[in-house]
Amino acid sequence: MSDSASHTGGLEHGAERNAAPRELQPALCRERRLEVLRHTALLDTPAEEAFDRLARLATRVIGVPVGLVTLVAEDRQFFKSCVGLPPPWCDVRQTPLTHSFCMHVVATGQPLLIEDARQHPVLRENLAIDQLGVVAYAGVPLTASEGEVIGTFCVIDTRPRAWTDGDLDILVALAISVMTEIELRASRALEFQARAAETAHAESEAARERLALLAELSAVLAEGFELQAVLARAVRLVVPLVAEGCMVELLDRDGRLRRVAVFHQDAHEEERLRSLPESRVLLEPEPRGGPPVAGHMRVTGPEGSSLRLPLSIHGRVLGAVVFTSSPSRHPGETELALARDVARRMAMTVENARLYEEANEAIQLRDRFLSIASHELRTPLTALRLQAQSLLRGAHQARPLGPGEVSSKARVISRQVERLGHLVDELLDISRIKEGYLSFQLERVDLADVVREVVTRFHEDMSRSGSMLVLAGVDAPAVGQWNRLRLEQVVINLLTNAIKYGKGRPIRVELRSDADTVWLTVSDEGIGIAPRDHVRIFERFERAVSEQHYGGFGLGLWIVREIVQRLGGSICVCSTLGAGSVFTVELPRHPERSPVPLLH
Repeated sequence: MSDSASHTGGLEHGAERNAAPRELQPALCRERRLEVLRHTALLDTPAEEAFDRLARLATRVIGVPVGLVTLVAEDRQFFKSCVGLPPPWCDVRQTPLTHSFCMHVVATGQPLLIEDARQHPVLRENLAIDQLGVVAYAGVPLTASEGEVIGTFCVIDTRPRAWTDGDLDILVALAISVMTEIELRASRALEFQARAAETAHAESEAARERLALLAELSAVLAEGFELQAVLARAVRLVVPLVAEGCMVELLDRDGRLRRVAVFHQDAHEEERLRSLPESRVLLEPEPRGGPPVAGHMRVTGPEGSSLRLPLSIHGRVLGAVVFTSSPSRHPGETELALARDVARRMAMTVENARLYEEANEAIQLRDRFLSIASHELRTPLTALRLQAQSLLRGAHQARPLGPGEVSSKARVISRQVERLGHLVDELLDISRIKEGYLSFQLERVDLADVVREVVTRFHEDMSRSGSMLVLAGVDAPAVGQWNRLRLEQVVINLLTNAIKYGKGRPIRVELRSDADTVWLTVSDEGIGIAPRDHVRIFERFERAVSEQHYGGFGLGLWIVREIVQRLGGSICVCSTLGAGSVFTVELPRHPERSPVPLLH
């Protein structure tokens, strides 16, 4: 056995060797006493100067080498303070009860004064005499306010000593100080526990309220796709748990923020919020896993504070939600975390509503396309069928057709086949543009040459329409890095559009240029376009007017816009109803080599 183990008297060998004498066990093991001892929360705690100071004072005033503050459990004694105790006991800071004089003080509740323990009839076999050097002992009980003795305040001498009444008075006075310190600590511990329990309860209740809010908010946000009505109910719900006021702003299709829902506890403040100009500040989406303060903006002023969070999903900002509070309320991290949860749920709702709207629009667009396509494809097919039937009748009647009649029918068939080919090309371009496959190589192209060549193909169409074509600026070269096939498509679609809506009046095609840019203008004096439709007509399946007899898929201008933008240019229209239209294409002579994103 090591020296340390021999000195500790086998503390680790079990309760039997550590137990108090049988006659002391009922007093030492009484549950009430042990409960009071446990409530002190001092067992196995580190040494503290408040207790060491009192033990040190006892050794100096009484003139002894050792002063102890001892807490006695059912199977050991623990030294909360052990001034002057030799090693290894000053390190272990406890002994089994086989080494305890203090257990007698605790069991009887009376002071114990021993002049020479080696001569004492009961204590002379105590292991503390040999292993701790205890000869003279003086200890008084540490009695709690409940009347239970939990330990002792004692001093030890390593030689015989006759204790005086003065020594005992000093020990009693210091024991009262020790016990006062213990109970003050216990009282503070109880207060702390009570406050901690109260705080935990408050936090638990707040967490429950937050979870209930988020659950109810999710239910409200899932009620339907009437987005503005849903958000109006949502902002009322989050007040006042998150803040005193809340408003939601959404990005419209023009990229502007539009306020769609506002609520505040104070009606006057709500009116003020509604009258505020709509914000132009759009935050970046909050990065996933980012710091708690990322992606939001706090503003504090005399009117209170506001917290602005982006409504973002999949890295795309859909709008913002703003929480406002009065100067007396300062939202903390808990409110911020809750506000972020609210913003995430609102963002998902906005995204779902927009996906639903886009799905409906796609269905309507599909139905509209099928209606237009069936009509447009049926027209040339009907013409082809009639010509084929006419030819078949002539063949069956053995009546040979004259050259003029065959030529006429061939021209009709050729025009209708060309029309079908044009319709098929437009349909293919829809797929290419939508999938991002409208790609082409840049080459050196003379736009003036393209215009002259395309115009020759339209002589017959111009004659049938009764329109006169006027060319300007096409004699001089207009060279740039473009794609000839796609520029032909632009000119063809613009001329087709002018002939269709030009009402037989003159059509003008003009080229202008400078060192860097070329402008192509196609103008007519036809039915014109209302200003409100200037943007709409460049979308898919849109036409200047809705009457079917004008024909076409309504794809020409959309395809023109996509090609022109792909070449780094732009197209615009200037028109009023009944006064004709002027379409202007602006093309840089040397477009950027990097692809220009297509508008889908």
